[in-house]
This record gives sequence, C-alpha cells and structure tokens, in this order.
Amino acid sequence: MSTESKMPPKHSSVYLGAKILSGFAALVLLAVWNGNADGRRPEENTQAPNASQTSGISQTDDNIAIKDQYENYAFRWYKNQSREKAKGVALVIHGLNLRPDKMQTIISVLAGSGIDVLRLSLRGHGENYTHHADIDEEKARLEAFKAVSFPLWLNEAYLAYTRARERAAQKKVPLFFVGFSLGGLIGLDLFASQPEVHYDRMILFAPAVKLHSLHYLGRILSPMSRLVIPSMAPDSYLSNKKGTPVAAYNALFEGLKHFEKHVSRRLNVPTLIFIDEDDEFIPAQAFEKLKNDKKLDQWRLYIVKKGAAANRDAFHHHIIDESSTGKAVWQKMMETTIAYLFANRPNE
Repeated sequence: MSTESKMPPKHSSVYLGAKILSGFAALVLLAVWNGNADGRRPEENTQAPNASQTSGISQTDDNIAIKDQYENYAFRWYKNQSREKAKGVALVIHGLNLRPDKMQTIISVLAGSGIDVLRLSLRGHGENYTHHADIDEEKARLEAFKAVSFPLWLNEAYLAYTRARERAAQKKVPLFFVGFSLGGLIGLDLFASQPEVHYDRMILFAPAVKLHSLHYLGRILSPMSRLVIPSMAPDSYLSNKKGTPVAAYNALFEGLKHFEKHVSRRLNVPTLIFIDEDDEFIPAQAFEKLKNDKKLDQWRLYIVKKGAAANRDAFHHHIIDESSTGKAVWQKMMETTIAYLFANRPNE
C-alpha cells in the first residue's frame, strides 16, 4: 500500500487534529511577535439578555446611527411564499463564521411551505458590523468579529426571538427555531436559560452542544482574543475569509459552559437533529447521551449520509445545502423537515 493511501482524509478528525496541534505553538509565537494578543480573557459569568439592550450598542444620540445600522443589518424577514395564510414563524440562526446567506436554501424551503422566517446575522457576520464609508467592509466586519462575546450574541438572539414571537402571536401560529452549529447552540441556550423563551418545534443542523475533545485545546489561546485563526473551510462558506478570531472561539466555549449549566428537560419539545456521524467538530453520540441524561424523549436524530454528488471540499459538518450533501440527500432532508414541522397539525 502506498504512503499516500495511508494519509487521513483532508477533513477527518485525525487530519484536523494534526493540523491544530502542529499549529498551536506557531500561532502563539506569531501572536506574541506581532503584538496581536490584547490579553483580554472571556467573561467568567454570562448575564441574562436584557431586551432593552441592543447588543452592546449605546442608545445615546451620538450613536443612534450605529443603532439604526444594527436594526437594519442584523435582522431580515422572509415572508411566506405560499398561496395560503402563514402556517408558522421561524427564527433561523447560522453557524460560526458562516455567511448568513448560506442559510438561504433552508429559508427558501421554509418560506415556500408557508412559514414567515426571521434570519438573524450574528455580530461579525454578513452585514452585522459598524458600516463606515471610509473603511473596507471586510476589514470592518473582521474588526467587529474580534470584539464579540457570548452575552452579545445571546442578547442578539433574544431580541430576534421577541420579534419572531410577536409575529407568531399576531398570526396565531406556532413558533419554530432552526439553527446550524453555533446558531443551534445559541437558540438552545436561550430556550434553556430564559424562562419566557419557548419554541413549539426545533430543527437543528449539527448544533454545537459539545465538541470533539481535541477542539477544546483551543482554549489555550483564550488570552489572545484578537488573533485570527485561518479556516480550512471553503471560502464560499466563510463570512470572514481571513479566518475566525480567538474572541469568537472564546464566545463559543463560554456558550458551551453556559448551556451545560442550564440544559434541562425544559428543552423537551419536538426536535429534529440532523448530524453526520463523521462530523469533524460535533460528536454525534453526544445527542443520544443528552437525550438520555435529560430525558428529552421528543428529540429525534437524523443521521445524514452524504451522497456521491456532495462537494468534497466541504466539511462533513456542513449539511446545510444541496452542494454540501448531494441533491437527493438534501431533498429528503427538506421533505423530512417540513413534514416534521407540520406533524399533527389539525386540518383547516
């Protein structure tokens, strides 16, 4: 057998682990040498979101333009595209350093099936950054990404939730949550930690409720919050092509800690979880353990086996569109999604 045939696949956990371990020392030295580390550590305690806050944006007159930008760029509504009246409202949240518009394929299916959709772009993603005419948008977005925290993202999700809940109440329809990876974690944590938050059903794509143990090694870089770690994901998926700041990973780790503290049987609503067993970041077995430990008997796992037509440059973690799964697999996933959301719906 040739040496080449023994090499682990490009996106396997073994390959990623080797890349991470070999790169940590170089990254630390580079950060110190370039003065990129600002010494800030993630907050120890996560405060409950406050509806009167706007993700850390000041409400003073001097900053009203920034506030308006946030209102315009963080939230985007997609109205029901069916010929019938709305059957539901869904809040959709993307993954870490994922372009928010990569959730568009899912959103189109939801809207086409009679659901009003509110897409949240987390700070540092898409258009959710401070816009200045004299600053390049990629630089401005990355600077915003370097200053994120889990409380900020959780508050953004809370504000989005209140808007989606209000529309669902007005139309007297169910409220759904759809999240991918980090977005799934944030939506679940909001549900678990805030008594007034409730979804009728949830669709989760590889939600980041736990990571493979190897990835927790990233916490050694936590003091260097402004250091940017290059991503191995295809550029077409990335909101910030230069990579992901340590600040964002700090926020992820803080979110994991916060979720572990608050997760309970309160989350036991009908929930469909899509996961690839070869996911490089999220262990599929974590969901069975969570189901058993917290008695989440209404949770259902759907194991994704990518088709031959799937984009081989995409991670197994990416299961959010036809390109990443293959056409036939994606079509079946979406058919299952809609059937699950509308299961046991009374005939009208």
